[in-house]
Amino acid sequence: MVDRAQNETASRFEGVVALLLTPFQPDGQIDWKCYEAYVDWQLSLGVKALFAVCGSSEMKWLSFSERLELARRAVSRAGRIPVITTANLEPNPAEHKAELHRLIDTGVSGVVLVPPPGLARDQVLLGEYFAELADTSSCPVFLYEWPQVWPYSISPSVFRNLVRNHGVLGIKDTTCTIEGIVAKIRAAPEAIVYQANTPLALDAVEAGARGMMAITSTCCADLAVKFWQLALGKAQETKRVHARLVFLDAILRMAHPATSKYLAALRGIPISPTCRWPVTLHAEVARAVRVWFEEYLEDHSEANSRLPSFR
Repeated sequence: MVDRAQNETASRFEGVVALLLTPFQPDGQIDWKCYEAYVDWQLSLGVKALFAVCGSSEMKWLSFSERLELARRAVSRAGRIPVITTANLEPNPAEHKAELHRLIDTGVSGVVLVPPPGLARDQVLLGEYFAELADTSSCPVFLYEWPQVWPYSISPSVFRNLVRNHGVLGIKDTTCTIEGIVAKIRAAPEAIVYQANTPLALDAVEAGARGMMAITSTCCADLAVKFWQLALGKAQETKRVHARLVFLDAILRMAHPATSKYLAALRGIPISPTCRWPVTLHAEVARAVRVWFEEYLEDHSEANSRLPSFR
């Protein structure tokens, strides 16, 4: 059963969790100076927590040492804001306990577990795998249906058991269906179900989702926070702000995370659109991002924002 202490811990992570991008130099090496500036900027936007090593961070293309350092640097700058990070990406699942503890040693406030490739074909084995790691973790554990493995779905019954018997605090749902989201909320209403799909975000809030982890938070976390606060308060403006996020989400998907890096650059972060993820920011896509941003500026006072030329 979930106790009061577990509920109090979960409350630290409710709301908008910003997904962090990984800045790269033109040669593909991580731009650490830019990363620190970017983390500081994200922290200024009112988010509840940071997801330091995630899909948007291009974690599939990061080495273990790079993932450790990204987590360390995010923690060192975050102060009291919780930082979570994915902690089981090494190819050999036998190494995942050691990997988990190395990530915990960076000082993160929580760890995120994803299904290893192929294991989710057997939900019983997947549940046993997660349970073993959750039981050995000394900090809060979250789950993530990471779309870059297959299959990646986690059944509501497995999620419920992990919450109630192994202390798992929440899950980033990527079923991209309201039925999938609602099923997890109903299975474990005491846990945090994070909404990852922006078009369904308003429906998810109304259904009882307790957090949001969407690609729009990589470059417009302040707008995501505004939406979240309006949605919780059932404000009249909610639908308009949600529509703006939906339009942004559609544009970012054209070449994420390069599009998200480009928008962060438009907003003043000296980040290159360079990615290890095999995507290209074509001129027409960059123009779409700029059109969205220029319209956004009409409603926001951001005198210090700059509009650099796309290269």
